[in-house]
Amino acid sequence: MARAKREKDELEGACQELEEELESLKARYEQYFLGVERKEPNRWREEVKKKVMRLKGAFTRNAGLKFRVQSLHARFLSYERMWLRSVREKEEGTYRRDVQKAKLRAKRAEPPPAAAARAPAPAQAQAQGPAAVAATPAAKARPVAPSPAPGAKGGMSDAQMRALYDQYLAAKRSCREDVSKLTYDAVASTVSKQVPELMTRFKAKSVEFKVEVKDGRAVLKAIPKV
Repeated sequence: MARAKREKDELEGACQELEEELESLKARYEQYFLGVERKEPNRWREEVKKKVMRLKGAFTRNAGLKFRVQSLHARFLSYERMWLRSVREKEEGTYRRDVQKAKLRAKRAEPPPAAAARAPAPAQAQAQGPAAVAATPAAKARPVAPSPAPGAKGGMSDAQMRALYDQYLAAKRSCREDVSKLTYDAVASTVSKQVPELMTRFKAKSVEFKVEVKDGRAVLKAIPKV
């Protein structure tokens, strides 16, 4: 029993550490695609991939841990597909979508003309992309409730929605649920309808979704961020 508990604790720790590393890698790729980072973190991606595959091959009888590992693996594969596709588009000169979205978000966060006139000129000249939100005190003092970007679903990007769908699908399969009629469009539509309702009901700035297993069934749990 003691050995089983120790192995379970070690696997949980490895999952937590790898989940944090994957999110850090995701942030680095976003910086690369926005032009903040000049070099693609492909070596780091390969290292994370090896760790994910090793973790996936680890043996455990704990159903909760199995689901967590499967979800982590599905999330990495979804991110990797998106990164490789975006890198190819960037090399071909056709990658524009995320840069346009970043500029649109920055434009929404700009202060009114009167406030902008009082802001220091150097800060305005240097603020580009997502950094414009934090570039001036005026912009900070005017929080903007997130609204879906063009093509986004429920305020989530296509990549985020795809990652959520992959995790949901993996969870249902691990619970031996029928997924023959579970489509990406259906999940995206459900999430898109729930977001504005939840934001209004809870006066939330945004809504996050995560996959949970409850009573032997996989469910999508909405978390309003006030």
